[in-house]
Amino acid sequence: MGAKTLNPQVGVEGGISILGTTGFVKPWSDHLGETRMDLIRDASNVVLTTGRIGMRYSQMLFPEHTVVMVGSRLDEGIKASGGETVICGLPGLILKWAMPDILDGTGFNTVIEMVDNDRANPIIDRALEAAVKKAGGARIMLLNRDGDIVRDTGGIA
Repeated sequence: MGAKTLNPQVGVEGGISILGTTGFVKPWSDHLGETRMDLIRDASNVVLTTGRIGMRYSQMLFPEHTVVMVGSRLDEGIKASGGETVICGLPGLILKWAMPDILDGTGFNTVIEMVDNDRANPIIDRALEAAVKKAGGARIMLLNRDGDIVRDTGGIA
């Protein structure tokens, strides 16, 4: 099963990683969450991102925005945002957040596998439409691990 994941690409052989690809976990306490939500509330333009890769590329793509890593707490970040909101990052968490059953019946094990092997799959577009709706019309930008734009609901940054 591990060979069907992204683990071989990041050097994990003979098993399945249970953490992010870096192996580093950023602790999330209620205080830290509240501090991040305050940062989002105070920003007129904010980019919510789910992880380190999204954060790195978001800072380059949106230098005039406040970039905040919210992980899986997208709903809380959207609720806290009062200005222009962009959600930017890798497709896996964003599309699963929007459409939890995105992989049902597809034959793919992961969202990234589907995006990498069948980029024109209409399920990706349906999940992206669901993400925009769930995010109250926010711009959604999906990136690959190299920072290339896979999908962008708001045009080129």
